[in-house]
Amino acid sequence: MADVPVTYTGRPIDSSAGTTTNIDFSSDLTLDHESEVPLLTLLGKLKSESTATHSFKFAVGRFAPRRTTCNGGVVAGVVGATATLNVAAGKGVYFVAGDVLEVPDTYNDATHTNQLYVVSVATDALTVRAYDPATYGVCTIDADAIVRKLHSAMVEGSSGRNSQQTVPTVYENYCNSFEDYFDVTRIQAANRQYTGPERTRLREEARKKHALDQEYASFFSKKVADTSTTGKPRYQMSGLISQISTNVLQYGADLSHEELYDFMTQVHNPAYTGGNKRIVLASGDLLGSINKLVNQYLRITPGETKWGPSITEVTFAGKVWQFIEAPVLSEARSGWGVVIHPMFLKKRVLIPTMYEMNVQNPIDKFYKDGFYSVWGLEVRLEEVFGIIKP
Repeated sequence: MADVPVTYTGRPIDSSAGTTTNIDFSSDLTLDHESEVPLLTLLGKLKSESTATHSFKFAVGRFAPRRTTCNGGVVAGVVGATATLNVAAGKGVYFVAGDVLEVPDTYNDATHTNQLYVVSVATDALTVRAYDPATYGVCTIDADAIVRKLHSAMVEGSSGRNSQQTVPTVYENYCNSFEDYFDVTRIQAANRQYTGPERTRLREEARKKHALDQEYASFFSKKVADTSTTGKPRYQMSGLISQISTNVLQYGADLSHEELYDFMTQVHNPAYTGGNKRIVLASGDLLGSINKLVNQYLRITPGETKWGPSITEVTFAGKVWQFIEAPVLSEARSGWGVVIHPMFLKKRVLIPTMYEMNVQNPIDKFYKDGFYSVWGLEVRLEEVFGIIKP
């Protein structure tokens, strides 16, 4: 392999290593390989934050969900009577007295209404009545019916309503250690005709492997602090997929345009839309399905990014999604796609990427060169992310 036009400033390991400045080689890892590791390239271009330990915590404040489902049916009630509306487990905390709700209006008639007023909340049981109790009763509500919060309405002279989710959700994450080295014996190093090109070739192989290791971990890694080895725990971060659970589209054998633009609407929930643009890191199979969609509602346009990969741009109702092929997903998650918002994605660096060279072992008589990185992936406001999978 010919020498590539990259200059690596070595950080030798010696007695002064403790005071040597750490040089960040993370941008060199993805040089000329943006299409192979698009997520790692993007993370390298986003503003990073340092973390002082292998474990870091971050808080996420979010709007309370405005929609949930009914847990069990409700029969129609008489005019002015209250009823108990049970919502999905754990969702009662997002409702307070004074909320105005709406359920499907299948059974809305002259004496029953689908618009309800929350009188009180006990865990996941909401006591509700018609919004106008002098005229209506509560309508019939099917089990699993959608319960949507419209707004709040307080009685005159009230002292206000209780706040909702005043304490942000706090998450904890860990950092991954990535190490990729190669060895050259002293006999090889003594041969000038051999060691220059060969060490360049080996360095390039280690560089690519180091980048790919981080790309795989960025997508698939699952968080763990393995303390089974006393005194030497092994930390592993959460990858992108394991941190997204809110928006998941599971399509069948083929992705239809109805499924896609319904999912786009779901991801752009008015409560936390995060704007009208997203990047979708997609497998080749999913990208092929997108390119086959021909529809009057979706506009599909090929294009290019400024940082390497080609894109397929999908536009629907003013929402723009840029689909970029991620070879790691093509290889390990066929048919998958991960919807991301760069504003809420961050690389938390513990130790910057280092290129270490001439690490010497006099007993075994070889030089060790390679790359070392320690960082973690942070996702904030996961409601603006999503996963598409077959």
